[in-house]
Amino acid sequence: MSDVSPILALPYIQAAQAQKHVTHNEAIRLLDLLVQLTVADRNRSAPPATPAVGDRHIVAAGATGDWAGQSGRIALRETGVWSFIVPLQGWRARVLAEAVDVVFDGSNWSVAVPVQVPQLGINTSADAINRLAVSAAATLLTHEGAGHQVKVNKAAATDTASLLFQTNWSGRAEIGLAGSDDLSVKVSANGSSFSDALRVDAATGVVQLPAGAAVADGTAALPGLRFSADADTGLRRPGANQIGMVTGGVQRAVLSTTALQVDLPVTGTAVQASSHDATAGRLARAFATGGLFGWGVAQGGALGTAVADANAVVVTGLYATGSATANLPAVPAGTQIGLLEVFAGSGGDALHQRWTANSANGNVRAWQRRSTGGVWQAWALIYNQSNLLGPVSTAGGQPTGAVIERGSNANGEFLRLADGTLICTRSGLSAASVSTALGAVFRSADIAWTFPQAFAAAPVVSGQADDSDAWMTAAAPGTAAVTLRLVSAVSKAAAVGLRVTATGRWL
Repeated sequence: MSDVSPILALPYIQAAQAQKHVTHNEAIRLLDLLVQLTVADRNRSAPPATPAVGDRHIVAAGATGDWAGQSGRIALRETGVWSFIVPLQGWRARVLAEAVDVVFDGSNWSVAVPVQVPQLGINTSADAINRLAVSAAATLLTHEGAGHQVKVNKAAATDTASLLFQTNWSGRAEIGLAGSDDLSVKVSANGSSFSDALRVDAATGVVQLPAGAAVADGTAALPGLRFSADADTGLRRPGANQIGMVTGGVQRAVLSTTALQVDLPVTGTAVQASSHDATAGRLARAFATGGLFGWGVAQGGALGTAVADANAVVVTGLYATGSATANLPAVPAGTQIGLLEVFAGSGGDALHQRWTANSANGNVRAWQRRSTGGVWQAWALIYNQSNLLGPVSTAGGQPTGAVIERGSNANGEFLRLADGTLICTRSGLSAASVSTALGAVFRSADIAWTFPQAFAAAPVVSGQADDSDAWMTAAAPGTAAVTLRLVSAVSKAAAVGLRVTATGRWL
């Protein structure tokens, strides 16, 4: 019979053996080492500096010092010395430093593979589909010091990884990855037809509500659809077929089937940025200093900065002009201050401008022009009761002053028209007598008449005597004067008056 046991090599007490307690104690020592085998670590190749009695280690490869030559063995610290146990294949030890179990395969220690069972039923029966089955009032999965995850894995995107909630073994709700990698929440009333209530796109995180969502009507203080960080801001339903927009607990806008009611100013890029903003699609709004395209300016308000160039203003509206505004009518330098009115027709080519200049004497002087084919025509003066009468002037063949000019001086009266016509009259001329014989008739002395306004060319002179027996004759007139005579069939000793008219052109 062997002196030791065949598995753990525990010493046997021999027949008639003296000091039997020694052999017995040795066996107890080995059992104390090997039963519920636990070691501090398995990665040391040299003993610790201050070991305690009872310390156990699995000696790592390349052992040195007191452990030299003991790699793979179990080192036990006894009183003052190290003892080494040779492990047998299949021995298992718990490594405290790593919190793992290791198994000796005859050559090396390896981490033990967890025990696997094909099926597990706790208080109920498992089957080939439900390999883990639990029947209990609750199932607890908790952490071991930090977080905790429950993982449901599937093989491919088209497979399903989900949590299915049932009533009497019939599905009623499902949460998870059902047939795709998008997270979905589905519900069913019969266990066979499921409707998507919520879907989260795996690529973008966008949340979809395929079946829609129903929220409470809410109030202005607490809208039915609101924000977690701002509970008094959101959307509410103030009445049938109405949507109310609420901010800060106050309803600001209401959309119904007939109108959109907005109870606060509209701002942003959807509305005009300035009084003359003509961006297509923007809402028009009034400005305190510019009105709407110049209209609706408050009394004492302004139309904004004076335009630099009248040719560049092609948007309907009212504009201020300044002393340096270019391409206005020919007015004295520095007097371009005024009002420019613009009317834009269809297509942007039928443009009309009217400019009214400020005038110190109160006269209203206005001009207008059009643009055709992108080319501005010349400015044309607009005549009215304030400039119809006055000094007549022209430039380039076009009138630049009043239409009719009337005046008088010691030489008579004159009438100038804007078309260049000049009419001069005199009624104070007379002949002292008509008594100089000239054949069968009598004549007066020469009468000189200087025109009250000079003509551009010799005018046509006509006149009449204040006597039925006398008539007037005239020598070839000049541009500034003419010589006149009275002729009579009978001698006239008394003075005879004369009325005379000269008609011609002043330009």
